Amino acid sequence: MKYQGTILLAALCVVLSACDMPDTTMANGAVTLKDNVVTLHVDGAPDAMINAKGELQVGDKTIATTPPEQGLLMLYYGNIADVHDTGTEMGKVGAGMGKNALQDKLNGKSKEETDKDAENGAAQLKTLAKKMCQDHVNMLSVQNQLAAQLPEFKPYGKIFTNKDEDVSCNKDD
Repeated sequence: MKYQGTILLAALCVVLSACDMPDTTMANGAVTLKDNVVTLHVDGAPDAMINAKGELQVGDKTIATTPPEQGLLMLYYGNIADVHDTGTEMGKVGAGMGKNALQDKLNGKSKEETDKDAENGAAQLKTLAKKMCQDHVNMLSVQNQLAAQLPEFKPYGKIFTNKDEDVSCNKDD
């Protein structure tokens, strides 16, 4: 009887790991990154997929692109991958901050020492947040260029909005 909970938990972990979850989701699910493919989801259009090589597929159709368009698609993919990587790094910093706080408490460190550890982690998070902000601004810029130059991309050209562009990534809060 006491092993039922363990077996149930193990089964749940297996089921959850088998779920088809994206690595990153942005813009209320309009953009996902999974298995090194960015997928764009908008109402009224088939899903569009972009890989790291800058290849675009809309629905079941591979779209022929010029070298400059392919370069923009690579940039778009790269910015989304950068946001994923930065988010992962932020999670690691946050986990490290929690671990350090617990160790500081267990080791009886002074408030000044624990505050210094927290400030160091906060500074790392602030730097990473500025990088992520700039990645969002870059995504909007590349998205707008793609929508203007590549007709097949136009339906996906409003995923990131101008309000994202108005964000100042260098302001101090």
